[in-house]
Amino acid sequence: MKETLLNPLPVLTWNWLRMNKALFSEEAERNAKPAALETSELPAGATFTSGNAAQNKNLSQAQEAAAQIAGAMGKEFDAFLDQNDAPIAVLELQKGFNQSAAIFVRAKIEDGAAAFQRLLVKAADNVEANIIIEWAGAQSGLNAFQTKIQAGRDSKIRVATVQLLGSGFVHLNDIGTAAGENTRIEIAQLELGANKIYQGIRSVLAKGRAAFVHNAAYCLDKDRELDMNFIAEQTGRDTQSLMNVYGTLNDSAKKTYRGTIDFKKGCSGSVGNELEETLLLSPDVVNKSIPLILCDEEDVQGEHGATIGRLDESVLFYMNARGISLEEAQKMMARSKIARVAALIGDDQEAQKALDFFDASMEDGANGGNE
Repeated sequence: MKETLLNPLPVLTWNWLRMNKALFSEEAERNAKPAALETSELPAGATFTSGNAAQNKNLSQAQEAAAQIAGAMGKEFDAFLDQNDAPIAVLELQKGFNQSAAIFVRAKIEDGAAAFQRLLVKAADNVEANIIIEWAGAQSGLNAFQTKIQAGRDSKIRVATVQLLGSGFVHLNDIGTAAGENTRIEIAQLELGANKIYQGIRSVLAKGRAAFVHNAAYCLDKDRELDMNFIAEQTGRDTQSLMNVYGTLNDSAKKTYRGTIDFKKGCSGSVGNELEETLLLSPDVVNKSIPLILCDEEDVQGEHGATIGRLDESVLFYMNARGISLEEAQKMMARSKIARVAALIGDDQEAQKALDFFDASMEDGANGGNE
């Protein structure tokens, strides 16, 4: 069975850590079917095109443009999508587009299928937009999705990815961004479903005063697995990056976090920060973290921090004294991490939908996986 190398670190660490990369192999036989993408009603200045790039000149050009923006899951993931004829869809936002209401892109995936899809978000100059990508409904299958974000100058692009798939899913989600001068790209991610999850984000800040902000939250129980690779590559002057990851691990769940701030030559005046908070609710969980700061420039400021551990005894005592059980306290703390990122989605109904999914999954887990 062929293994695909995913989420490679920009630089190698000691091999005995087994964190330089992830290996993916899909054991189940599935029929390959593209995920049908549906959008909410689009306002003036926004267009959505999907289909076969080989038969559509505009899509073919978009595919070439997307290929110039690297994701974090690596070249073998790109090849994996190519081998499975992943179609591309394009959401294009014209110059001066300004819309506070969210634009939804929803992926319809058939149960038991293997879905492969690419999406290019192409924003011109002076654009402000809020985009929500959602996967929900199906219970089992494979979903391999790649998003590339190309933003012009003086723009603010917010993208939220909300994953609410069933427990029989393998979910691969790769993102690559390229920000123009004085442009800010914000990404909020909720990983609440699926059994095995691979995430990758590479943000390239090559233009002056570009900024990247990333917030992610997850809650894993049973034998679920999550593998992450987040990279902020800062090349332009006075760029900023901020990466925050909030998570909870329970039962025998496994998580690997790779977070890299890469200060390239010429990025003087740049700032980068990353923070990871992980709540451990079982002695059987496997938690791996490797925050990196790479530096090839003098006038920069980089910081990283991690808070990993169990619930504080004083917090538990406070809650117990007010009639809150250990199980309820754990759920409250895990939910607070999800709610923290859900508030950044930019749509109250979608945020509540994510929290409802979390509550239902926690109740299902408390009942031993039975309805």
